[in-house]
Amino acid sequence: MDISLVGSINIDLVYRVPYIVNKGETLHSASHSVHFGGKGANQAVTASQLGANVHFIGKVGKDDFGEQAINNLKDRGVYIDSVQKEGATGQAMIQVTDAGGNAIVLFPGANFLVTPKQIEQEAAIISSSKVLLLQLEIPLDAVEKAVKIASQHGKIVILNPAPSQKLPDSLLKNITILTPNETELAQLTGIETTTEEDIRSACKLLLDKGVGTVIVTLGSKGSFYINHVESGWVQALSVDTIDTTGAGDAFNGALAVGLCRGDSLRSSIDFATKVAAYVVTQMGAQPLILQSVLK
Repeated sequence: MDISLVGSINIDLVYRVPYIVNKGETLHSASHSVHFGGKGANQAVTASQLGANVHFIGKVGKDDFGEQAINNLKDRGVYIDSVQKEGATGQAMIQVTDAGGNAIVLFPGANFLVTPKQIEQEAAIISSSKVLLLQLEIPLDAVEKAVKIASQHGKIVILNPAPSQKLPDSLLKNITILTPNETELAQLTGIETTTEEDIRSACKLLLDKGVGTVIVTLGSKGSFYINHVESGWVQALSVDTIDTTGAGDAFNGALAVGLCRGDSLRSSIDFATKVAAYVVTQMGAQPLILQSVLK
């Protein structure tokens, strides 16, 4: 199972708080911890732990954080030969509440120094993989270049459109699977997503633009998927939530693995749901995934 992943690498500075801080307020944190993060790295680590050969394309800074982040990916079995060093490593300041919710301030750093030229240099890796997995924590022109290469070679392209931004139709038409959450779906389409009918309407707009399949992740409400052949709802699993940071990334990483190994769309979503449910019971965005919990 070969997955090429173009995306971000961060260091997460996590603060445990009773609630998300308000404007003008100073709030004491009960605890502080440092974790490896970045949507791309989170997804890569998930997929690697689930048995995929993951080739990471991205950038870290020329600093201690960058060295630590690369070593972490390597230790988790991710191929890091295509990770370059420039500038300062990306960072995320994350508030995590006692109820498991979070709020994030992101400093992109080296992630925003990924260029189409760098992607072009890794075309052989992208074209030889079964699945290309991407997010939007790197410049859009780099994402577009990677998608163009993958689509030209008939690869499965999964785009997690987070953080949300307007996407050109020329990009959307080459996306095999788009995985927005409820908020991102509304921002992408301009359609409110308060009802099931709203969600279907927004998804159909994206399908009309050429997206192959839309999977909307809805947190505790599960997920909804739709394409021109099938649609359905997948129920979320009931677990004791500790930290929701990285849940969506775990979902996307596991989804890529399921599709890469030839599982059906529905089976891949079920698998991704199970992995994401386990991740929210752990602290940090890249917890060790025990194989026993996935059986």
